[in-house]
Amino acid sequence: MLSTLNDEEWRLARLERLGLKEDPFKLSADPRYLYLGPEHLAVYRQAQGVISRRRGLALITGEMGMGKSSLARRLYDVYASEPSVDICYIHTAAFKSAMDAARQISVAVGIPTQRSLQRQMESLERMMADTFTRRRNVIILLDDAQLMVPEALEVLHRLYNFDYDAKVAQVLAFGQREMAAVFETNKAVNARVFVRLALPPLTLSSALQMVLFRLQVAGRSEPFIDDDAFELLYEHSQGVPREIIRLCALATDYLLETDGSTINLDVVREVTKS
Repeated sequence: MLSTLNDEEWRLARLERLGLKEDPFKLSADPRYLYLGPEHLAVYRQAQGVISRRRGLALITGEMGMGKSSLARRLYDVYASEPSVDICYIHTAAFKSAMDAARQISVAVGIPTQRSLQRQMESLERMMADTFTRRRNVIILLDDAQLMVPEALEVLHRLYNFDYDAKVAQVLAFGQREMAAVFETNKAVNARVFVRLALPPLTLSSALQMVLFRLQVAGRSEPFIDDDAFELLYEHSQGVPREIIRLCALATDYLLETDGSTINLDVVREVTKS
């Protein structure tokens, strides 16, 4: 069935029939489609508070598809244009050692690599001290941080040994729940965590608002899914944003192929068959 969707022109024509100028349910990252419901907006604002008040280290957890990477990218996009900020985003912080962590962070903030961990850390520490003296804020965003080895935390330990009245670097680590266990292996670093935040599943109301928002961005002001159909779709998604989008994409594809105009219960049952 889905093999007929390879013709992009055919697909766009069918989308136009539904009042859409583009696909509203693409899984690829597009900042125009980022929707922060009340649950995730609260986490986003707390993360901003960590940055603006120079609180240091924050851990942000969430299961797969909950929107961690989208939140990290939004923070990067917002602060990258700030003139008094130096920010880096490491999208897969799968550090294999302390040296690997020191080098990747150094490269991300524009520091040349060194042959030894000691020299690498000295270069990184000098940069941090210099930016602090110039009243600049260093932000380090680590995504998929549950993948790093515990030894990599020694780099964060060194960065937070500066004796200043505010944190030299604001490190926001994003990861699945296993990330907590990684940080617990280093008591010194774990004790320096300022706040632990969790991205919860979307409520039914927030999930619907996210779908409506995406439709509006794509050119349609009215939904084309029945209330009872969306409730069933939401139940299958368990409130996970990525899964909601995936199921909406499957349901929309079904409409395109069958010349349908509304996602009803039968459509949702069809696309959620296991």
